[in-house]
Amino acid sequence: MNDPDTKPRRAAIISFHTSPLDQAGTGDSGGMNVYIRAVAQRLAEQGVDVDIFTRRHSKAAPEIQEVAPRNRVIWVEAGPSVPLPKAELPRYLPAFLGRILEHARRDSPGYDIVHSHYWMSGWVGRTTKQIWDVPLVASFHTLGKVKDSSRAPGESPEPAQRLEGERRVIEQADRILAPTPVEVAHLVGLYGAEPDRIRVVPPGVDHSLFFPRNREEAKSRLHLTGVRLVLFVGRLQLHKGPDVAVRTVARAIAEDPECTKDLVLAVVGGPSGPNPSAEMAHLMDLASTLGIGERVILFPPQPQARLADFYAAADAVLMPSRSESFGLVALEAQACGTPVVAAATGGLRYVVADGITGFLVHGHDPADHAERLMTLLRDRPGARRMGRAGVTQSVRFSWDATAAEVLSVYQELTAHRRSSAT
Repeated sequence: MNDPDTKPRRAAIISFHTSPLDQAGTGDSGGMNVYIRAVAQRLAEQGVDVDIFTRRHSKAAPEIQEVAPRNRVIWVEAGPSVPLPKAELPRYLPAFLGRILEHARRDSPGYDIVHSHYWMSGWVGRTTKQIWDVPLVASFHTLGKVKDSSRAPGESPEPAQRLEGERRVIEQADRILAPTPVEVAHLVGLYGAEPDRIRVVPPGVDHSLFFPRNREEAKSRLHLTGVRLVLFVGRLQLHKGPDVAVRTVARAIAEDPECTKDLVLAVVGGPSGPNPSAEMAHLMDLASTLGIGERVILFPPQPQARLADFYAAADAVLMPSRSESFGLVALEAQACGTPVVAAATGGLRYVVADGITGFLVHGHDPADHAERLMTLLRDRPGARRMGRAGVTQSVRFSWDATAAEVLSVYQELTAHRRSSAT
C-alpha cells in the first residue's frame, strides 16, 4: 500500500523503560533498542515524522533530541532521572503518560498513530489511543508467559502485573506485530489474541555493518591474534544462558584438548537485572571452578561496527537462550559468515537453519551444545560452508524491508480511520 493519502504524517513511538539511544547489551537494552532506532530512521526517510518517547534516566539528556531529520527522541520526566530496576518502573507510568499528553497538547497537530514497544509502553499506548482517537500498534519483543514457561533454575517468575498488562494491550491493540510465526502461535495460544489483528514483521540486519570479512584481520583489530574464538553476545542474565556457554566451552575443552588447545570464549555484554554485578562474578567463578578461567574473556557491550569484528573473528557463536522472541544476534552473526549453535527455542528456530547455517540444540545440556560446537571446530570446510549459507540466509532480512512492512501496517490503519471519518 503506497497511496500517499494513507501514509501517517506523524507517529508516536513509546519506549518507556529503555531508550533506543542506549548501548545495546547494557542494563535492559538489547535487540528492541536496535529495532526501534533502525525502523524509526527509515520511517523518517519515507516522510513520516517520528517522535520516540522514553523515560529520562540521565540529567544530561535534553528534553528533545533530534537524531535525524524528522526523527526525534523526547526524554520524559517520570521519577528520578537515573537508571532504575525494571521492577520499580511501573509506579512511574502515570507520570510518564501525563507528560506525554502535555507534550502533545503543546506540540500540535498531534499524532496519526501510536506504536508501543514492550508491555509497560503498551499501558501508555492504550490510554493515548483512547484520548487521541488514533490506532494502536503493539510490539512486545518478549512475552511474560513465554519467559515463565522456560525459566532457568533460580530465575524469578514474571510479575502478575506484567502478565495482566500484556493481556490488556493484546486485547485493545488494533494491530500486534510479531517477529515470527512462532510468536503468533504464542500470542494466540497463550493470550487468546485474534489472529486477524496480528502481522508478522521480522526484524532486519544492517548489511552495511554486518558482512563477511577476513577472520585473521578481525582478530588482529580485537587484539586476539593466535586464538580460536567462540563468542557469546548478550545481556548477562540467566535467561540468555551465558552460564551454559561457559559450561559448553569447558566440556569441549575437556573432550578434545588438542583441537581446543587455543580455544577462547569471548563474552560480550553487560550485566542486567536487580543485582547486576552478581551474574558477572558468577560467570567468572564458574569458569574458574571448571578450570577455564584463563579461557574466558569478558568484554563490555560493543558499538555495532566493532561488534561485527567480534562476529567475523569467531569460529562459532553460542546462543543457548532459554527463549528468544527473534534472536537478532544469530542473524547478525550469520550476516558476517559465522555459524551459530543455538537453543531450539522461539525465534531462533526461524533464524537458524539447522544443519545449514548452524545447529539448533534441543534443551540446555552443555554436553549437547559442546557436541555441535566440536563439529564446527573439527570440520573447518563444513563450518565455512555453513558460514556462506548464513550470509545467504541473512539477505532475506533487512531494516528497509522491516520498515516497509511496519509502514504498510500503519497505512492499513490510517486508511481505515480516514475512510471511517468521511
